[in-house]
Amino acid sequence: MLRIGKLTDYGLVVLNQLAVAGAVKQSTDDISQATGLTIATVRKVMKAIVDAGLVIAQRGSKGGYRIALAPAQISVLDVVQAFEGPISLTECSADDNQCEITESCSLSSNWTGINDLLLRVLGDITLDDIRNPNVKDTLHHQIVDQLQRIQLVNL
Repeated sequence: MLRIGKLTDYGLVVLNQLAVAGAVKQSTDDISQATGLTIATVRKVMKAIVDAGLVIAQRGSKGGYRIALAPAQISVLDVVQAFEGPISLTECSADDNQCEITESCSLSSNWTGINDLLLRVLGDITLDDIRNPNVKDTLHHQIVDQLQRIQLVNL
């Protein structure tokens, strides 16, 4: 099963909370209470999204966290990569490809194209998009209709 991890999902939940708060700094306690996540989980999430540059952390008595970019500037790809690392559906589509049969495999270039397509779709969907309850139809027309015109082979 292809699925993002829980921390990635929680990263989007936390980023949404920080987007709601806007310029107001949030403590781990504030975020925990608003999202229902444990403080330990919030700390794990915050480390990853701060390291990725999606959140600004300030220490001290007037410290806290705030979102670093507008929700329209944070892609789902940014968040997934912050937690999961580089995305590659198959070994042959990885940057550090170590598949033993890539040279003789008739599908390896196709997998690279499919992987690139997935990266493009995830890069086109933003935090702002997923915060919008009416986004499903818009995204469907914007992305899926566009994909119908793309041939997966030899992208």
